[in-house]
Order: sequence, then structure tokens, then C-alpha cells
Amino acid sequence: MEELSELPVAIWWVVGAVTVVSLVILAVALVDLARHEVRHLPKPIWALIMIVVSFPLGIIAYFVLGRVSHRSVAEPDAPLPATASSGHLADDLAASGAPSPPAATSGDLVVSTRGLVKTYRDATALRGVALEVPRGAVYGLIGPNGAGKTTLLSILAGLRRPTHGEVSWQVARPRVGVLVDTPQFEPWLTAYEVVDLARRLTAPQAPAERVRAALDQAGLSDVADRWVGGFSRGMLQRLGLAGCLVSDPEVLLLDEPVSALDPAGRREVLDLLARLAHSKTVVLSTHILADVQQLCDTVGVLHQGELRYQGPLATLLSHTTTVYSLHVRPPAGELVDQLRREPWLTEVVEQAPGRLRLVVSDAARAERVVPALLASGDHALVSFQPATDLETAFLELTS
Repeated sequence: MEELSELPVAIWWVVGAVTVVSLVILAVALVDLARHEVRHLPKPIWALIMIVVSFPLGIIAYFVLGRVSHRSVAEPDAPLPATASSGHLADDLAASGAPSPPAATSGDLVVSTRGLVKTYRDATALRGVALEVPRGAVYGLIGPNGAGKTTLLSILAGLRRPTHGEVSWQVARPRVGVLVDTPQFEPWLTAYEVVDLARRLTAPQAPAERVRAALDQAGLSDVADRWVGGFSRGMLQRLGLAGCLVSDPEVLLLDEPVSALDPAGRREVLDLLARLAHSKTVVLSTHILADVQQLCDTVGVLHQGELRYQGPLATLLSHTTTVYSLHVRPPAGELVDQLRREPWLTEVVEQAPGRLRLVVSDAARAERVVPALLASGDHALVSFQPATDLETAFLELTS
């Protein structure tokens, strides 16, 4: 009889324990839902399924069908040394164990990221990116198509959320101007109305005169009253840039801002960005390496979602294979044969009659020996100059 009288108490203990465990499992699942990307259904619907519709089957369905998994990502370990023993950038980076030079202090940075990961279903767009953008710099974010440049800019702009990691702005509530790769606007609006709308939305306290000034900066003052439905892609990019400038942002995030412009338009926009660099921080995503080399002082190289290099442009070029361009009056066959017997010469290619590309392992020796060979063979010299550029470094990093 005593055992039967104690049975309800035991049952209540079991019910209580099951309830507590169930609530803990539900809380863990909801926290996981908040921190991860999902598929098939929006997050509120998944939460409703887990809480109301079918506990615990809803939690099981979320982890099996809805949760986007990702691989763990390692953080970079060590900075790139100031000097490197090899002439090949890829070898230097492999030996040093990391893609980045020493990090700047937080006071020198405008924005930084830590362990940034972004996954889309089963694809990983970013893998542990630790970005550091110095204050007042023109930061060139370069990489092949699909490297993750647009995804990274979207996360910095707050248009997308990272799957893991964090973004740290050193300025509270900074004014950020964002230019997407292919900006689109309502075709029945004029260029003035588009920029004025941007002013009203982002900086309503700014005077209306700033609209004309922004259009003039972007080279659109002559078409301010034209409908944008007839604008070319290059003009739409200029218009998007004017919409960014009208709010006088502290930071500009620009995704391929000159890719659709003609040579004259590119030159004007690049000159504008160079002038803005004195007062703003510019993050420029592009695949046009020549523009980066003449405009940016800091570069980041993205490849397959990983930041292969980050730091001063000059440091990147200093770790690149040394290449020289030699131009003599043709024929140059005898000179090519002489050069190929030199031990410091890694490669010699005659790209056109009399135009040679020399890849050397000892730059100082090359600069002494090549003039001597030219003099001894009585070759007519047109030019002899370094040809190491950003494209060479980029290809070495991503090969």
C-alpha cells in the first residue's frame, strides 16, 4: 500500500525531469536557429514548427532539413615576414604560414572582421576571413569571379549576415555608402530625383544643393533632368556613385565601380576616387588589376573564399617573382641564346620580335649582366625595365 501511495510522486518527478530536459533541448535548438543560416523555410516558421506544431519532431526536422552546415575554419596563424627567402610569392607564403603582414592596431582601422564564414546551402563563400581596413585607405579587394568579394562587401554593408564570425566597426554608427555591381533604379525617375531620394533617405538634414554637387562629382550634371530608363550601364554606375556621395559617407563600399565604363569614364571615376581617398575610406572590389595598382595603397587577395594576402601593395609586389621587360632591335636570337646560358635567369620568352620577358632569381646580377651582354653583342637597346606587377603577384597567389 505504501508503494502505491508513492507512485504518483515518482510519476511527477519523471514528468518534471522530462519537461526540464525538453525545455533545455528547445532552448538549444532556438539558439542554434538564430545563429545559423536556414533553407526551405524562413526562420520564424522553423521556430513555430519547433515550439508549437510538432515537438520534438520539429527540432529533428530542423536539424535534418533546415539547418545549413559548414566546415570548421582555421584562423590565420602568423604574419608575413618583412623579407622572404624565395623569389616566388606562393613559396614565401607557404613558408611563413600566413597570408598577412603584421596587423594594425584597432585605432588605425575603420572596420575589421574575425573568423568570417558565410555558407549558402552546401557552398561556402567565405572561409575564416580576417579583414582589416585601415582608416583613410583605398583598399583594393581583388580576386577571380566567385572568390567571395561581393559576399564580403554585402556583409560589411549589413545586407547579409555571416554564418559565423563578427564584423567590428571602430566608429559607432558610421555613414557607409554602398555601390552594388549593377545598380538599378526606377526608369521614370530623373537622375536628380534618384539622388535626391537617396539624400532624403540617408541624410535628410543635408541641404538640397548637395544633390547637384554629387551629380557633378559623378560626371552627370549634364543629364540631371533625364529619365534614367535611357541610361547605359556605365551611366547607371555613375548614378549609383552619386547616390552614395550625396550623404557624405565616411566609408565607401564599391563593387566593380568602373567595370562598365568606357576608358574616359573609368579615368574620371578613378580620379574621383583618388581625390576622395584624402577624406574617406574606400573599399574597392574589382578584377581590373591595373586600376588597383594605380589607385590602392592596401590590397586583399581573395581566392575560393580565403584571404590569401592582405597588406600594403608594395609589400605584395616585393615578394613577387622578379620580371624584367627587355626590348632590343630584332633579330634577338643570338641574345636569347646567350641569356639562356646564364644561371640567374629562370625563364626567357621572346613575346614579339625583339621583345623579351626575363624571369630572374637575382635582380642585382641581372641589372649588371644584361647591359654587358648588350654591349658585347652590339645589340641596339630600346628599353630595359622591371615588369613585376600586380597581375604577376595575383597569378602566383591564386595558382
